[in-house]
Amino acid sequence: MLERHHITSLDGARKAQVVASDALIFLSGMHPDSLEGDIADQMRGALRNVDAALAGLGEDQRSIFMVHVWLADMTDFDAMNAVWNAWADADSPPARTCISGALYRPDLRVELVVTACRTGAGNGGAQA
Repeated sequence: MLERHHITSLDGARKAQVVASDALIFLSGMHPDSLEGDIADQMRGALRNVDAALAGLGEDQRSIFMVHVWLADMTDFDAMNAVWNAWADADSPPARTCISGALYRPDLRVELVVTACRTGAGNGGAQA
């Protein structure tokens, strides 16, 4: 069974920001609610939205396999990385890649794409 949450067409494309099966969770377009502030503010906002999306499915960052970080400007890497390191579990961080490219809004500095699994806490005990 597939669950689709946070269906939006904010950027002109109809999509679900959260799609989950019995085993996997896909989060797309994870960015901050506010586009004010610097890269650190935006990265904290994006990670808060990842945490909230996972919590809505009964999961947390320990269920994350992979995060793709998209930066509008690679000169933001060090500041983004500092926020990431404060957020990521030091003993079991997810795999991560960081890519730079133009994002759909000029004031958006970071967007995250996340692949996670169901650990059993949020889906009645099924294991991934």
